[in-house]
Amino acid sequence: MLLLPFRIEPVFVDRVALKGCSIYYGSDTSDLSPDTLHIGWVTQTIQFFAQSEPKPLVSRYLRVADHRIPVLFEATGDLSYDPVATVVYYLSGWQEVHTTATDEHGRFAYEHSIQHELGTADQPTVDWYRHLLAELLRKKGLHLERKEWGGKSWVFCPTHDIDYDKKWRPGIYKRELLDRAVLNSERESVFQRVDRAFEAAKSMFHDEDPFRHAFVRMRDEVARRGWRATYFMKSGGSGLRDVAYSLTDSFVFQQLTELNRNKFEIGHHPSYHSFLSIDKLHSEKATLEAVCGFPIQSHRAHYLRYSHPSSAHQIQASGFSIDSTLGFATRCGFRHATCLPFLLYDPLQDIELGVMEMPLVCMESALFNRMNLNLEQAQLATHDMMETCAQFGGAFIALWHNTLWDESDYPGWGDHFISTLSEAKRMEAEVETLQNAIKSWK
Repeated sequence: MLLLPFRIEPVFVDRVALKGCSIYYGSDTSDLSPDTLHIGWVTQTIQFFAQSEPKPLVSRYLRVADHRIPVLFEATGDLSYDPVATVVYYLSGWQEVHTTATDEHGRFAYEHSIQHELGTADQPTVDWYRHLLAELLRKKGLHLERKEWGGKSWVFCPTHDIDYDKKWRPGIYKRELLDRAVLNSERESVFQRVDRAFEAAKSMFHDEDPFRHAFVRMRDEVARRGWRATYFMKSGGSGLRDVAYSLTDSFVFQQLTELNRNKFEIGHHPSYHSFLSIDKLHSEKATLEAVCGFPIQSHRAHYLRYSHPSSAHQIQASGFSIDSTLGFATRCGFRHATCLPFLLYDPLQDIELGVMEMPLVCMESALFNRMNLNLEQAQLATHDMMETCAQFGGAFIALWHNTLWDESDYPGWGDHFISTLSEAKRMEAEVETLQNAIKSWK
């Protein structure tokens, strides 16, 4: 994983077989060839992993230009820091396995992360370590090139979670006409309450629905630029956190047909409780595949519910090859300290799984509802993250729901989507589905 972004295939050999440009990682860095990069682990690192600590104690940083890169683990030899242990720590999901606290949805929360503690949510620390290691290897004569994405240096993958097929349904009418208009649950002015009640009443007499409008417009905005995106569709669910819709409903089925015709990717967005039930996940995936008529490869959990490592095993066992769940639900940034794909891994069983994670970097509801940014601030934060992904030849995975352009409840969200598309074009990104992006990078 440390060398994954580069066009190189490492060969693992015993210490005595090292020759030419090579890397040694171990406890004895003496008597090695000058061509070998010496990385000596220290006792404290071994003890940290043996004791299953959730977070290492960080006492110093590397200064690279204007950036402060935390040193999680010390080392000896040619480096004073340990890039191998750092990559193991972040990409294995070590902190998530050994942190018992969860939020109300059973998720590993940003507030419990080392990124929150260090203030590094916007920093892909793993990719900085890869960059530093590559520079050292180049000085030792190794020719290193980064992999590209369909001939371009970085990729933007627009993705959409379809949680609802329409806005106007019984629960929303109750909210608008009773809770807000009559009971004034939101403490709004009379004018606001009347205006919202009028909009709700008007919807009863026409077929236009803002969420259905957004479903179509999101696709059209991407397609008219010659690009493709990934739509995550639900096929089950019940209860307070799920709004079930039928895949064979005339509107929904027509959209699935159009997505397939335009070569967009259809992924699976399982129900709220499925992350605890392999049977639900299997069943819902089979339902979606039966309607679509082809295997579904990509997965993203509803509410980003994910419990490591059990969820990773369930995702693999259900036949998915790609996951794109692993972003923070309340904060945009780099949950696993990277903007590049990586294989899911179970650190408890020491097993590398056959599922490639395309880490979620940015979600509009996190920007507007959790980070409480206005449109201008959200655009600036998004563009900064895109610049970071481009800098490291990474993948900017962003999520928008089909609530865009519903200005009464989601003001500015549609403008944020359009501005992100424009920025991707200006920055000359490859724009692709998750599945096609992985294929082009491999």
